[in-house]
Amino acid sequence: MRVRLVFTLNGAPGPRVPINYNTWLVSAIYHWLSLSSHDYADFLHNEGYRLGNRVYKLFCFSQLQIKKRRVQSDWLYLDSRSFSWYLSSAKREFIGHLIAGLEKDPELTIGDVRATAHKIEHIPEPALKTPVRFVCLCPITASIWDCDSERSPTRYLEPGDELVDAVRVNLARKHQLLRGRPATDDRLTIEFDTNYSARKKTITKLVDFRGIKVRGVFCPFTAGGSEELIRVGYECGFGEKNSTGFGMVEVR
Repeated sequence: MRVRLVFTLNGAPGPRVPINYNTWLVSAIYHWLSLSSHDYADFLHNEGYRLGNRVYKLFCFSQLQIKKRRVQSDWLYLDSRSFSWYLSSAKREFIGHLIAGLEKDPELTIGDVRATAHKIEHIPEPALKTPVRFVCLCPITASIWDCDSERSPTRYLEPGDELVDAVRVNLARKHQLLRGRPATDDRLTIEFDTNYSARKKTITKLVDFRGIKVRGVFCPFTAGGSEELIRVGYECGFGEKNSTGFGMVEVR
C-alpha cells in the first residue's frame, strides 16, 4: 500500500530545512505510529520483522517532493507553499496506524519548519508488467563488508552487476519474509538510464543519517525478470536501509 501526504507550510514560504533531513522524517513516522498504537510502534522500532538474523521494517519513504526549492550550503530553502511526501509498505497495519496517528496530529516538524497535512491520497497499485521503468524517489543503496578497505569496512556499491545482485538477494529475502515462501522466479535485471547518467556529473548521492554517510544511486532505471521481486521492491523499497529513506521508486 502506498500513500501520498500533502502538507502546507505553517507560515510564509522561504523557511529552510537541513539537506540531510531523513532523521526528522523517521521521527515523524514513529511518532504517528505511536499515537495509533504504542505497541506496534515499539515492535517495529525495536524488533521489526525477522528472517534468521536479519531484521526488516518493510516500509520505505520518499524524499520531500517540493516544486520550488533552493539549495545553499547545507540547507534546503522551501519556496513553495506546499509539498508532498510518499510512504509505502507491504504491511497494511503500517499504513493503517500511520494514517490513524496522522489524523490525531497532522503536524510535521523538520528543523525550524512546521507544516500541516491537509490531504492523504491512496495510490492505486500499478500493474508492474515487465519490463518496468522506474524513477527514484530517493537513492537506492546496497553495501558489502570489505575487510581489506583502508577507509571503511562498509563499501557501498556503484551501478553494475554487483549492485544488481545485492538488490536481487535483498528482495528475495523480503519476499520470503512477506509471503512465507521463495519467489517462483528470482531473476532480476536493472538497466540504469544511460542518457540520464550522461547528462549528470554523477548518479550517486551521499546522505548523512545520524552521522553515518550512506551512498546510493539516484538514476532512472528499467527492471526486468521476476515480477514478484519487483512488486516487493515497489512496496518496501529496492536495496537496503529502506526505513531510513532509501530505495523508494515510482513507475514512469
